[in-house]
Amino acid sequence: MANVQLAKNLKILRKKHNYTQQDLSDILNITRQAYSHYEQALREPDLNTLVHLSHLYKVSLDELIAGNIHPDEVRESMPVYKYRLGETSDHKWSICLTEQDLNLLEKFRNASENTQQVILEFLDKS
Repeated sequence: MANVQLAKNLKILRKKHNYTQQDLSDILNITRQAYSHYEQALREPDLNTLVHLSHLYKVSLDELIAGNIHPDEVRESMPVYKYRLGETSDHKWSICLTEQDLNLLEKFRNASENTQQVILEFLDKS
C-alpha cells in the first residue's frame, strides 16, 4: 500500500507551484501516468525521485513523505523555477528552458563580446 500522506503532499505542492502532472513527469523523466500514480497512492517514488522532489519543492524528505502539508502553509517565498533540472535517460542532468529563456540565450550568444560584457555588467548592477 502506497503512502497516502505522500500522495496528498505531492498534489498540494505541485498545485501550489503551478506545475502540471506533465511538467513533473518531464522533470522526473517518467511518464505522466507514472507520476499520476504517485498522487493517487497507487505507486511510491524511489528514493532518488523523492530526493529530487524534496529539492525541487525546498522541503525536507520527512516533510514530503510524512508531513501534513497544507496549501496555506507552503511558503510563498518558495521559488517557482521557469527552468527545471531533469535527469535524462542516460542519467545526465539537463536544464529545461522556456522559449523566452532560449530566445534570450540565443541572442546573448550571438551578441559581440562587448555587448555581452555590457549585458553582464548591467545584470550585476540589478
